[in-house]
Amino acid sequence: MEKQRVEEWYQRLGSKQELDLTPEERAELVATVWQRIATLTTAASPSVSFPKAKVTRPLWPSLGVRWAAVVLLALGAGVVGMLSVPGPTKLLTIWQPKTKPTTTKTAWLVYANTSKSEARVALPDGSLITLAAASSLKYPRSFTGPRRTVYLTGAAFFDVFHDAGHPFSVYTDQVVTTVLGTSFRVQAYPGQPEVQVQVRTGRVRVSPRATATGAPAASVVVLPNQQAVYSAVRQELRRELVAQPVLLAPQPFVFNDRPVAEVLDALQKAYGVAIVYDAAALHNCTINLSLGDEPLFEKLDIISETLGASYDKADGRILFHSQPCRAE
Repeated sequence: MEKQRVEEWYQRLGSKQELDLTPEERAELVATVWQRIATLTTAASPSVSFPKAKVTRPLWPSLGVRWAAVVLLALGAGVVGMLSVPGPTKLLTIWQPKTKPTTTKTAWLVYANTSKSEARVALPDGSLITLAAASSLKYPRSFTGPRRTVYLTGAAFFDVFHDAGHPFSVYTDQVVTTVLGTSFRVQAYPGQPEVQVQVRTGRVRVSPRATATGAPAASVVVLPNQQAVYSAVRQELRRELVAQPVLLAPQPFVFNDRPVAEVLDALQKAYGVAIVYDAAALHNCTINLSLGDEPLFEKLDIISETLGASYDKADGRILFHSQPCRAE
C-alpha cells in the first residue's frame, strides 16, 4: 500500500493534482519512508576493507531511496528545488517565501569646482547648475523621492527644471531654498557673514535651517530681482532688491507728455519689481521722457529729478514719493 502511494505521487509530479491523504495517513507515510531510507541506505553502502581509502557514495543510492526522499520533500517543510529523477528534469515548487521589500540607499555624487572659472553641472532631472569657483555641489545620482534635494557649499546659479510634483530644495549651512521651477543664485561660502539667494525668474521660498531656540523659523518668498539675505549672527532673514535689477521684459521707454503713473507701471512690468506710489498725488503729473539702457535705479533717479520726487527701497519693493501736481 505504501509503495503504491509513493508511485502514485511520483507519477503526478509536475501536475497540479495532489495526493489525497488525511493527516494521520500523511504522518504514517512519513514515518514509514524514514524507516525505508535508513534500511535502503545501509543496504546500498559499499563494504570497504581499507579504512584510509576515500569512498564516494552515490547521492541517490537506489530508486527506493530516491522515491522516499522525494516524498519527504513533498510532505515536509516547503522548499524550492530541482529534483533528480529519471527522464526530463522536473521543477517542484512547494513553497516560495515572500520577497522582503528592499531599501536602496541614495547614491550621492559630489562635484567640487577647484578651478578659477565657473563649471556647468547637469542634474538627473534636467536642471542646469553653474557652479562658481571654490564651490561644491552634492546631489543624488537620481531623484527618486517626493523632493529633489541638493547641498551647496559656495556659490552657484540654478536653472531648475519645472516639476510641480517634486519641489527642488538647495541646502546650505544656514538656509534652505525651495522652488518648483525657476532660476536663481545662491551664495553661501564658509565663513561668509551672510547668505544671499537672488532670483532671476519664478519664485523661491527661503527658510533658515535652524534657530537658537529651536522655534520654527520664518520664511520669505523671493520674486525676480529680489534677494533673501540671512545673517547667522543676528539670526535675521530679510528680503530686498538686488543691487542691479535686470531687464526681464524689454520695451521702449519713450514717453511724450504721458502720465507719470504710466511710466512707473512700465518700469514695473519691464523689471518685475513692485513700485508703490500714491495714485491720487500723481493724478495730474505728466512727463516727456526718453530712456535708454540705463539701469533701473538710474531711470528712477532721472524721473525723480524731473518731478522733484524721491524713492526708497524696502522689503524688495520701491516706494515712490511725490508731491501732487497742479492741473494745467
